[in-house]
Amino acid sequence: MNKQAVLAGAGALAFGVLAFVAMMVSNAPGGDYKASDITAYLARGHRPAVFISAYLMLIAVAGILLLLARLRILIAGEGRASIFWGFGVAATGAWIVGYTLTISPVLALAYSGGHLKTLSPTLVYSLAEAGWAIAYGAGGLLLGCALLTFVLGPVAVPSWVRWSTAVAAVAALAALAWFPFFLVYIWAIVIGLRTLVADRTGEPVRTPQLA
Repeated sequence: MNKQAVLAGAGALAFGVLAFVAMMVSNAPGGDYKASDITAYLARGHRPAVFISAYLMLIAVAGILLLLARLRILIAGEGRASIFWGFGVAATGAWIVGYTLTISPVLALAYSGGHLKTLSPTLVYSLAEAGWAIAYGAGGLLLGCALLTFVLGPVAVPSWVRWSTAVAAVAALAALAWFPFFLVYIWAIVIGLRTLVADRTGEPVRTPQLA
């Protein structure tokens, strides 16, 4: 079996599943402001879940990077491949920075050694919203640019993969609106399964041709 394909497929699945699970586990504030929700989010008993979510998100982001590395070799033209890779790496960086900012209040309480008892609910909400804006806004925009770079030129993939990736690109570009990005998670799961199945069945990786 092609080790790179297996890693890429597993990575795509990890991103599609674990990124969503991490957000559910951390339950960071977002959307409507409710002081009671933020108090529960900062509760001492909730801190282990937030730490676990950080590792889940790290695995998820590493997973999408493995998928992007696989997609890079399917792009015709070193210049376009480099642009694609640059956008992809920047997107994963924004995702990590944004999520870290979102959970930073809980981390601050934990790292204070008990000296910091609580934080202003308004501050916590502002940090969380800023983190989501970086992750879904900057990260989504950069990932969308990467995926558009992938589809707007010769690539060695079936047509349905190209079109589904184009849909994911549009969803990523609109990710600041939050909900469209869930289409990207679905795309990652589908592409991950396709990558694993194609490798298991021995589907050849065609060399893209400039045309």
